[in-house]
Amino acid sequence: MNSQELITNAIAKMSTEEKALIFPPINRKNFVVRKSWLGRNQIITFVNNKDQVVTYNHDTILEAMLPKLSIMPCWIKRGYWSQSTNLPTNVRHLADIADAVDETSKAFESEFETEGSK
Repeated sequence: MNSQELITNAIAKMSTEEKALIFPPINRKNFVVRKSWLGRNQIITFVNNKDQVVTYNHDTILEAMLPKLSIMPCWIKRGYWSQSTNLPTNVRHLADIADAVDETSKAFESEFETEGSK
């Protein structure tokens, strides 16, 4: 057994709580799935092109995408797939998507509060 297989087996034997301690949630600039991250139960957050905060469980999304990914050359060669703008449409229902508060609305709210206190 090589080192990658040993690591994969060790991760598979861990509880969800142990995985959460070793692999805490991460923030990224884009959507990504990696073959090497399967089994980590990794929670990933990014902001899409519509300024929405998207949070997803890597394993859930990857399992849904695997049939399509398994025939893509990039996946076969690198074991990695990303998309810079948003989640793929076929897995959006599996993620939590929340509207982000943009800077314009923050400025408007602070100006409104200032005028209201005068």
